[in-house]
Amino acid sequence: MINILLVAGEVSGDSHGAELVRELKKIDSKISIFGIGGDSLKMQGMEILFHIKDMAFLGIGEIIRHLPFIRRVHQTLISRIKSENPVCAILIDYPGFNLRLAKSLKKSGIPVVYYISPQLWAWGKGRVKKIRRYVDKMLVLFPFEKKFYQRHNIEAEYVGHPLVDKHSHYLPKETKKINHGQIIIGLLPGSRRQEVTSLLPKMIQTARILYKEEKINQAEIVKVKHLPLEIYQALLDKEDRFIKIVETPLENNLPRYDAVIAASGTVTLEVGYFCVPLLIVYHVNELTYWLGRLLIKVDYIGLVNIVAETQVAAELIQRDFTPLKAAQIMENMLIPKENLSIRQKLTIIKDKLGTGGASSRAAREVWDFIQKQR
Repeated sequence: MINILLVAGEVSGDSHGAELVRELKKIDSKISIFGIGGDSLKMQGMEILFHIKDMAFLGIGEIIRHLPFIRRVHQTLISRIKSENPVCAILIDYPGFNLRLAKSLKKSGIPVVYYISPQLWAWGKGRVKKIRRYVDKMLVLFPFEKKFYQRHNIEAEYVGHPLVDKHSHYLPKETKKINHGQIIIGLLPGSRRQEVTSLLPKMIQTARILYKEEKINQAEIVKVKHLPLEIYQALLDKEDRFIKIVETPLENNLPRYDAVIAASGTVTLEVGYFCVPLLIVYHVNELTYWLGRLLIKVDYIGLVNIVAETQVAAELIQRDFTPLKAAQIMENMLIPKENLSIRQKLTIIKDKLGTGGASSRAAREVWDFIQKQR
């Protein structure tokens, strides 16, 4: 029996990790996985020690408040690896927690594969030293990430992006056009409770402005499975009958949307892959934001803009995110000619993400790594 520790602390990591585990089990069905994950990893037979719904901390204040719990999670994992002696650990993104864990794993003699790189190219070089010390192999999603690590003498393999496998079969064959009288927008407030409570009220207010001005006919809030419905429902009024809450997979919804307001994160890349015009919004407490601005080394906060290496999506950050400003940007996006122009610009994302097979390639890299450890 091959035991592997896997840590995915967020929804995207849970999804990508599940596909990786699925492919690993095609190679060896007896592989046993335990660690941190969500429902997708659980469906692949992983033993969930801590669920992602308990690990979603946003901002310095949230982290400080949950430090006792975070320490307990860390200690539980270290105790478990001493009894299980896994052949390796697979850490997926989630750098605040995973890089500290990688240090402890190194001390315990557990080899570490890091899948889905932290955005070190955005946050400066401080964490690069930690990767070099504590991580044995990086599996990255973009060609520029491999070049970045090579410059820092870190072994990295480019495997491609798993979103291509997840979404390529759902891409519409024809470019969607604005159809007056049937205009629908998506509201994607993120996967963390704090994101939803912070961003969704302003998203809803934006939708109300657009509806009142007859710029849209419907809005849909895309709910994530691990957050309770009541969080979303509590933010809606009786007059918000034009707003629906949906829990269907994002890939089923995006082809129907004329435009989207999305929280900053991986979801912006998914929206961009479907070439749906989007406004990216971001808001954290002021201390977290200003500390971040001191460290961040890129021009954009949205992943879709970073990957495109040019601005293909509008951004409203911190105090700039007001319902009035958001409504003005969305109104412009819903002009048929502008909508089509943005969709054409977003086709660059399909080119940047490359071809399918990322999860399979990643699984093969992990398997080859495991064989070298045995």
